[in-house]
Amino acid sequence: MTNLHSVLVVGGCGFLGHHIVDFLLAKNENIQISVMGRSNTRHRRPQVQYLEGDLLSESSVQSIFHQANPQVVINTVAPITFPRNGTPDSHYRINVDGTSNLLRAAAACPSTAAFIYTSSAHTVLATDYTDAKESDSVDDHRDSRRFPTSTKALADAATLAANNALPIKAGGLRTATIRPCAIFGEDDSQLLPTILSQLDHGQQNYQIGHNTAMYDFVYVGNVAEAHILAAEALVRESAGAAEEGKQVSGESFLITNDDPQHFYDFMRKVWSASGYGVSELKPWIIPSKLALELGSAGNLATWASTLGGKSSSTLSRESIEHLCLNRIHDISKAKTRLYYTPLVSVDEGILRGVKSLS
Repeated sequence: MTNLHSVLVVGGCGFLGHHIVDFLLAKNENIQISVMGRSNTRHRRPQVQYLEGDLLSESSVQSIFHQANPQVVINTVAPITFPRNGTPDSHYRINVDGTSNLLRAAAACPSTAAFIYTSSAHTVLATDYTDAKESDSVDDHRDSRRFPTSTKALADAATLAANNALPIKAGGLRTATIRPCAIFGEDDSQLLPTILSQLDHGQQNYQIGHNTAMYDFVYVGNVAEAHILAAEALVRESAGAAEEGKQVSGESFLITNDDPQHFYDFMRKVWSASGYGVSELKPWIIPSKLALELGSAGNLATWASTLGGKSSSTLSRESIEHLCLNRIHDISKAKTRLYYTPLVSVDEGILRGVKSLS
């Protein structure tokens, strides 16, 4: 165990961010925790210092660092990605420019030894994969159609490149990136609410593909734990106490629950946890090949109403890919170097998450 004494959680009032704050407090109630955000109104904790700042303003970021003097910085900020929101430029500014501002401030701050960026497992360039590793090629084109994750790939690379790149202080700045897959859990504002909303629109009555593809999910508390394990390892390395052959600085780590699910099985578990009876469900099935073709052409605008649903929402190709393509990741690196293990199962995480939303 490593004693973390001062942590700045950027986006610490958000979904993942506030779970990281809670995990830090649970490990050490005397730890100094600061949260940076543009609006720190949600999930506030009395022991935490809340600082309002603009990620895109270098002077604002520097002011936050002067006030917080963090030993560790964890950047969890990202635009909402599901359902899709924003433009390639807006995602680039927040993910890349904002992270770069934080990295420069961290490198210049005498007290800051470690920096962790929350990236994404879905930065992988391939769209259908069953054994993705950190060394696999990523989609890092700024204007990619998958810009919510491709801009994260750019920020991920910038974070790793900053590892000890500016040794202007003792110990330098040690960096790492955490790449979680689809996160869910208590206070989820994206995945679980979107799945539950399908009940309101009658969308549980259809299915894209035959539910044969496997998909990785991860409980939010497990992701929070992974960030803290990485922070502790980086601080040890900064102090010259790195474990031989288990370097964390300058490295990325895929994080999942290590329990791939068929996507529609996961959704039905969510519906069931909310009290909806799924045993008699016999949905209409749209062939995945047809759905991908229609989605890529932008002609799937009335998919739900065609099947008798109440919604006329449009499915993007990215959404269809999530439903019918394999997305499985190898987390052996996180297990061996971070000593990460998913402590909360998918099923338990679903129950906790749905209960928090009721």
